[in-house]
Amino acid sequence: MAFIRAGKFIRGSDFKENKLAFKMCRKVDKSCKLWWFSDEYPAALVMLDNYWIDVYEVTNEIYLEFVKATGHPPALDDSCTTDACREGNLWKGASFPPKIRRQPVTQISWYDAEAYCKWRGKRLPTEAEWEKAARGPSGSMYPWGKASPKGRATFNRKWNGIHTMTNVGSYPGGASIYGLHDMAGNVWEWVDNWYHRTYYSFGTKNNPKGYTKGEYKSLRGGSWVNFPDSLRSAFRRWSRPDVRFNDTGFRCARSAPPDMKFKN
Repeated sequence: MAFIRAGKFIRGSDFKENKLAFKMCRKVDKSCKLWWFSDEYPAALVMLDNYWIDVYEVTNEIYLEFVKATGHPPALDDSCTTDACREGNLWKGASFPPKIRRQPVTQISWYDAEAYCKWRGKRLPTEAEWEKAARGPSGSMYPWGKASPKGRATFNRKWNGIHTMTNVGSYPGGASIYGLHDMAGNVWEWVDNWYHRTYYSFGTKNNPKGYTKGEYKSLRGGSWVNFPDSLRSAFRRWSRPDVRFNDTGFRCARSAPPDMKFKN
């Protein structure tokens, strides 16, 4: 895990970045609207305490340890017959192709992710914790800065079975200032918060935990199917917590004592 030192960081985006994101989006989707990015507004300094966060997304092989140890149902596989079954179910019961063992586990609901993190003695990161770990104190556009995601992230792909995603840590040049990998692209990541579109305009700026209730949980980071506008560290997405997707995974976090001091 990476230690994230207590302090302030720039959360969200200003109108200038909103417009830039809109322009990027319009290049690939003519139906794109500026208001799609309004939930990132306003940008503000937010204070967070010390915490730890996983360097990598949880992989298939690590998630399998949890399944075997607890009897928790495995990731959604190709044996189900409901509408939730969709392209991308790579598990077969409690097994999967060796090729994907170091790829991020997908077809995981928010509840699955929460259960795994608790089993490890951890928790899901808050939205603010995730964003600081991705972009650093200065609020960079991407984990690595402003440059294009090309060669730094897995994105803009079509489904290609076991070859769709990449092993975690495949793009060292895409790591964040704290050394976290795949904070942009590969898979969306569940975070702890209930999603609220205007939360940034009224929520606390001191260790924000998000809205107290809701219908949707927040997702961050973009995935293999998305374009650069959605890979920005400020971008927000949401989904029902019981839904599973072939482009959604997670990583865990842990609170740290306030007197811990590391250089980063």
